[in-house]
Amino acid sequence: MDHAAALGGAERILLLLMEGLDRDRFAPHLVAPRGPLGAAARQRGVITHEMALPRLGGEPTAPWRLARAALPLARLMRRECIAVVSPHSVRASVYAATAITLARRPLLWYMHEPGPPGLYRRWLNARSAVAVAVSFAVADQMACSRKLRVIHNGIRWQDFAADHRESAARLRSLWGVPGDAVLIGQAARLQPWKGQREVIAAAEILLRERPDVYIAIVGGDVFGDAVHYERELKAEVVRRGLAHRVLLTGHHEDIPAVLGALDVVVHASSGEPFGTILLEAGAARLPIVAYESGGVAEVLTHEVNALLVRQGDRAGLAAALLRLVAQPDLGRALGQAAHARVRQHFDVRRMVQDVQDVLQVLVQGVGHPRSDGERA
Repeated sequence: MDHAAALGGAERILLLLMEGLDRDRFAPHLVAPRGPLGAAARQRGVITHEMALPRLGGEPTAPWRLARAALPLARLMRRECIAVVSPHSVRASVYAATAITLARRPLLWYMHEPGPPGLYRRWLNARSAVAVAVSFAVADQMACSRKLRVIHNGIRWQDFAADHRESAARLRSLWGVPGDAVLIGQAARLQPWKGQREVIAAAEILLRERPDVYIAIVGGDVFGDAVHYERELKAEVVRRGLAHRVLLTGHHEDIPAVLGALDVVVHASSGEPFGTILLEAGAARLPIVAYESGGVAEVLTHEVNALLVRQGDRAGLAAALLRLVAQPDLGRALGQAAHARVRQHFDVRRMVQDVQDVLQVLVQGVGHPRSDGERA
């Protein structure tokens, strides 16, 4: 289950997971609103049930919304003989934890981010048979004790190691970036915690030394909750006098092409739960500069396969980027080391196998769930 219709990082991981499950053992179903996520799941042979999961936080009608969706969700679980329910977003987990009470199914609470503290976490912990966190950084914020498993995200690294020069050249042309210019890029949906402001501030420092460099901030308001933030970023670029070199490109679905267009990747998130884009950049052999925040240190090591900077150190971020611009050989070495790290530790097959092991234990405990029409 996922409340999002669009494709963010967690949704891309969910697609890889559903696609990779052994179909002789598991039949994945997706519950999500109508949109790109459901369409992509159907293309991968996943049975998809379109269902809106409206916003709950701060809504006076939240109890009504929750009950209105939980009843059909429980009926769906019984009708389709669902054995295990696994929400992959905070909002979806609230709906799922309510529906399983009616359908009597085990909950695999899959945490791409920790969610709000307090009652939410205690309630989900009580409702879950098993909890999976995508990093130790996320796990450290939970209180699931023996229920908790850490399963790092994985990717199909070959998708990013392939030749994307043609599509990458089209993107650079679309953005107005010369083919021989150095292009530094951040790829993340527009959210304050993703650190677009940090990149803009670092770009101002960097461009004083290297006015020939371009910086692309790749990402859009994919979930429809950052309209004001997008306007603020555009205004800040203009206010700092950077519009000739700092490009807000909007959302792009083709991440391999985006990475193919870049020379350096910058990642400036605050409290990053994991950072799948780091795996994708590593698979593409790109040098990476990142804030050493949250789960980033579980993926990358400073001076070994990336340059890591203390969170909030904008001058340090700019200095690390300048170092890679001035030392392309260092960038190539770091990119190659990041590629090796991703291949060895973050292959999608490892992630899928780890999740299948958890699912198998849960399924064995449930047995064969009956549909509404079956007799006991």
